Amino acid sequence: MAYAKKVDKNQGDVVKALRKMGADVFLLHMVGGGIPDLMVAYAGHTILIEVKDGEDKKLTPQQLTLFANWKGGHLARVNCVQEAEELLKWLETDEDSYE
Repeated sequence: MAYAKKVDKNQGDVVKALRKMGADVFLLHMVGGGIPDLMVAYAGHTILIEVKDGEDKKLTPQQLTLFANWKGGHLARVNCVQEAEELLKWLETDEDSYE
């Protein structure tokens, strides 16, 4: 089943905030297939980020599968600008897991 490649309303604000903090942000939302919305390079790390407009927004079945089976580097979901900023601050700490 194909899903529309729509952009969550807050994605532009999240991208702007990440770039303001010095991150390189690449848009992937048009790829589909469960691939997260953003690829972000920051503080020597690369992270894939799925942007949702609020905690009540559900991941698609393809996104759930990708999150459950991901074997790569950092992968995260953010629901707002504040969470995106906290994620980059966590990357600066170089700790193992983001909560």
